[in-house]
Amino acid sequence: MAQLSPARPVLVVAAPGETQDSILAAVTAQELEAEVIVEPERLAGPWRTAATVIVADDQAEKVAARALPHREDVFLVGQQPELLSAWSAPLAARVIPLPEGAAWLGAVLGEGSSRTRAPVVAVIGGSGGVGASTLAAALAQLSAAGGASAAALVDADPLGGGIDLLLGAERVQGWRWPRLNSAVGQLGDLRGYLPVVDGVSVVSMARGAELDLAREPLAAIVASLRSWHSLVVLDPGRSGGVSARESLRLSTHQLLVVAATVRGVAAARELLASADLERAELVVRRTRGSLPASLVGEALARPVVAELPDEPALLAASERGEPPARGSRRRYRRTVAALVTRLTAGVADG
Repeated sequence: MAQLSPARPVLVVAAPGETQDSILAAVTAQELEAEVIVEPERLAGPWRTAATVIVADDQAEKVAARALPHREDVFLVGQQPELLSAWSAPLAARVIPLPEGAAWLGAVLGEGSSRTRAPVVAVIGGSGGVGASTLAAALAQLSAAGGASAAALVDADPLGGGIDLLLGAERVQGWRWPRLNSAVGQLGDLRGYLPVVDGVSVVSMARGAELDLAREPLAAIVASLRSWHSLVVLDPGRSGGVSARESLRLSTHQLLVVAATVRGVAAARELLASADLERAELVVRRTRGSLPASLVGEALARPVVAELPDEPALLAASERGEPPARGSRRRYRRTVAALVTRLTAGVADG
């Protein structure tokens, strides 16, 4: 996502009215500047220079008629589904329906807010049972232990059983997804409402009725957490559902955990081909007799950023509900701590 700045305002193409008001409210909430244009003949210059372009649905036909050059970061926003569908392709624009997409609009704009925002890392398993959720929890724990502000861990896998179990937090009081799933728009500080373990704010699934986790509340929650934490870690699982895809879209970093075996590499290759993992970096999980990490990276044509040592104690620790940063040996913790340093480098610079 393009980074916005006062020199590159958000271009808003919208006539006065409810849709323009909604767009400008979201821009203001993110402490950004907007250039509002109603006359399409004035679009050529700002179209090229703006960091992000937001076009109201009732202006889409006029904008398309200008035959402007293709550009990235164009969003078509409004309350008329038929117009959104008709003009998204001609404008090469992603669609944000209102009012239900208000949280997504805020998240899109939030990427360029003048406030410092925490990096968001999605941790994905290249195959089942490779320890992706364990790594996600350990990253959040060690980030909270080593930073001035807490970390957040977000469970975006409706089929995962609840990441609070991995942290031994199933009895810790606080809001879980069923209570948060109606969140939209701009949210405040959630830290006082969430379960906290070892300085980690946890957004977990609850066990019971099946939850249909939508992208709008996930975007709203992540946008809020980024403002109040040093690192936000997402555990999207391997279902490929809406919440998993939105997790990848929201992430600033993607870590793909790959077993250093022939079968593990083959499974990871299939996942890379089918999911939105263009920015994925590899974390290679080693076992006795495993393939060299360099060979894994070469086979998948992705950079290897860490090699996780074999850590048999983690399985027993998870069964006891002992968080991974407590139940692992020093070598594992050192590797994860180095990853945290890599992920958070430059955060102070915004």
